[in-house]
Amino acid sequence: MGTERRERQKANRQIKQQEVHKQDRRRSFTRKGVIIAAAGVLIFIALVLIAVFGGGGDDDPPAPTTTVAAAGTTDATDTTEATETTAAGGATGTTAPASTAGSPSTTVAAPTTVAAPTTTAAG
Repeated sequence: MGTERRERQKANRQIKQQEVHKQDRRRSFTRKGVIIAAAGVLIFIALVLIAVFGGGGDDDPPAPTTTVAAAGTTDATDTTEATETTAAGGATGTTAPASTAGSPSTTVAAPTTVAAPTTTAAG
């Protein structure tokens, strides 16, 4: 058997080894946590940069809309109500609206209906 002094030395050496092992585990855990947190921050920064500088196509200005007037008309104003026309012979008819107001697509004005003048044969 060993002496009392030798037993104390063994016990102290074992305690010291356990403390060193605890510190190593703590350092390893801390290092892994820092690496995971840094990776998360880098991924977040990458996503923000992609969102800001990525060409999503949303920055393009909208295409201009054009209005084309039909032959014989001078005003290509949008009308929303139907208009009633009366022909020379007394017949009445209703024409559809030229276009709907606020339409974002190209608007083409409908030609207006004009009744031909009536002539009577001399007899």
